[in-house]
Amino acid sequence: MAALVRGTGEGLRRLLGFATRFDLEPDFLAALRKTRKITRGPKPVRALRQVGLVAGVPADEPTTEGVIAALGRHDLTAHRVGVQLYPDNPNERLLKFLEKAGAEPDPVLPYVYASETDDARVMAVIAEMAAGGIDAIAFTSAPQVRRFRDVARASGRQAELRQGFERITIAAVGPIVAAELEKLGGISKRQTSR
Repeated sequence: MAALVRGTGEGLRRLLGFATRFDLEPDFLAALRKTRKITRGPKPVRALRQVGLVAGVPADEPTTEGVIAALGRHDLTAHRVGVQLYPDNPNERLLKFLEKAGAEPDPVLPYVYASETDDARVMAVIAEMAAGGIDAIAFTSAPQVRRFRDVARASGRQAELRQGFERITIAAVGPIVAAELEKLGGISKRQTSR
């Protein structure tokens, strides 16, 4: 039996979007019905419900460790397991666990991030935040936070990014995103919303 580890609801919506554009949505949903669905947190569970599907294996907690703990209770030998990944976070820990458990991990990358040519847009947002032109910003994924950090570092704008974060209200959707924001420094727990 095949399995699919769902990390986010948005990832499922993007995969459905791809299937729809290529006239494969009915086949995609039929395949998902036959597939054991492992979910990390409430958002992928909600996204599955919206298309008439249910999660088969919820993670013990919405982390990689929680997914591994939930999967550890199942025989994965000779199973193909699709794993939703981010382009900049290959989640080696989960992939190694699956291989060690005898499964065949199959990375699924539903996210496409802006190319380096779009760094100018990120720099403009950083400058606007620092200048007081933006009142609030919401981050919905840890890779979004890392993208801001990486662009700020590459362009020598870390101080400007910190200044902007100190001026505005920051919303973090979920504890993982909040932790990523707190790693940047200068961002207190009271500024982030979990």
